[in-house]
Formats: sequence, structure tokens, C-alpha cells
Amino acid sequence: MKLFVVLLALACGANAERPGAIQVISTFKEIAPQYAIAMNENDAELEELKNEGSDKIVTFHTNIITLKETYVMSIINQEDGLKNVIATQNAQADTQCMSFIQRAANENVNLVGVSYTTCINKADDSLNVTATSYYGRIGNLEVAMTDLRLLDVFRGDNVFYTPESIVTKLRSKLTNLNTKLSPLATDLEEELDALQNDLEDIRDAYIDCMTAAEQRFRGYIALAQTQLTAICSGTLAPPAPPSTSAPEVIPEA
Repeated sequence: MKLFVVLLALACGANAERPGAIQVISTFKEIAPQYAIAMNENDAELEELKNEGSDKIVTFHTNIITLKETYVMSIINQEDGLKNVIATQNAQADTQCMSFIQRAANENVNLVGVSYTTCINKADDSLNVTATSYYGRIGNLEVAMTDLRLLDVFRGDNVFYTPESIVTKLRSKLTNLNTKLSPLATDLEEELDALQNDLEDIRDAYIDCMTAAEQRFRGYIALAQTQLTAICSGTLAPPAPPSTSAPEVIPEA
């Protein structure tokens, strides 16, 4: 019994002689949960950023196809209007001459289709660059968070010989975590805003490209009508063709 008491006293004495090492362990246990909470919150924010970015890209696609539909229908309506004018000509009009105009109209529609494809290819290329950059920057933020680790506090130190240094680094870790997370939240918001701005720029460029192509076809329709009356002895009398007003661009929601 006396031997057990002696051994117990020695053990307690040993612990008392290593308070620094004990403090390292207790400090680590104190900080680790706080670290985990902060990291989990940050992971949730990054995941939300990914989802919001994906939602914006989906909305962008919906807007683009709606715009494309508007411009496609404009061409169809203008072509139908010209066909209706040709179909309602009287016997004085030169039939063969009008057939040339009709064939030329068909080829011009095909040319507009080439232009429309070029426009959407440019939008797709720009979107690919934008999306790759966006998710790449999110990846960089994720990598930055992996640098916020705890076990490296033991590097270059000895838990028994230099415990104070380890405790200091642990405390510094917690301070650095809070310091890094604050600007990170700002970075996340800025990344989402930047994505939105980039998508709007792509959309605007697409509208400009499609409008230019549509206007060129509108110019051809005017030329075809002139040829119909001046060369084919036709008339632009009623029934009037469908409206050929410029396509209305639907504002982005």
C-alpha cells in the first residue's frame, strides 16, 4: 500500500512538473471545436456559392434561348410576309422573276442562320471561360481553407521542451482563422457579383450580335420588295405582310 501511494505521488509530481505539456493538450482541445465550427460554416458558404453560381448559369441559358426564339421568329415572320406578298400578286407580275426573289430569300434566311450560330458560339465560348474562371476561383478559396490546419503547430517544437511556443501558435491559429474568414465572406459575395456581371456582358454581346444579323436580313427584305416592284412588275398592295418591327428584347429577370 505504501508503495502504491509513493508511485501515485511520483506520478502526480510528474504531471505537476509538466504543466506546459498539459496546457498544450487542453488548449488544443479547447480550440479544435471552435476551428471545426468555423470551417463547417465556411464549407457551407462555399457550397452555397457553388449552388448560386449554378442557378445563375441556368438562368443565363434560359434567357439566351428566349432571346434566340425572339430573333428566330422575327426572321420567320419577315420571310412569311415576303412570301405572302409574292403569293398575292396579279397576273401582271413576272412569275419567274418572283421565283428568283423567293429563292434568294430562302438563301438569305440560311445565311442569317449562319450568323445566328456564330453569335451563340461566341456566347458559349465566353460562358465557358467565365464558368471555368468562376469555379476555379472557388477552388482557390477551398484550397486556402485547407491551409487553415492545426497539427502544424507542433512542427519545430517539442511538447515537453517548448510547450509555450506551441500554445502561442495555437492561440495565433484561432486569431488567424477569424481574420481569414471575415475577408473570405466578402470574397464570396464579390465572386458571385462578378459572375453576374460577366453573364450580363455575355448576354449583351449576344444581343448585339443577333441584332446586327437580324438587321442585315431586314435590309434584304427591303431590297427584295424593291426588286419585286421595280424588276418583277409586282406591287406591295394589301394584304399587308406581318409586322416586321424589330424584335423586342425581353429584359433579364
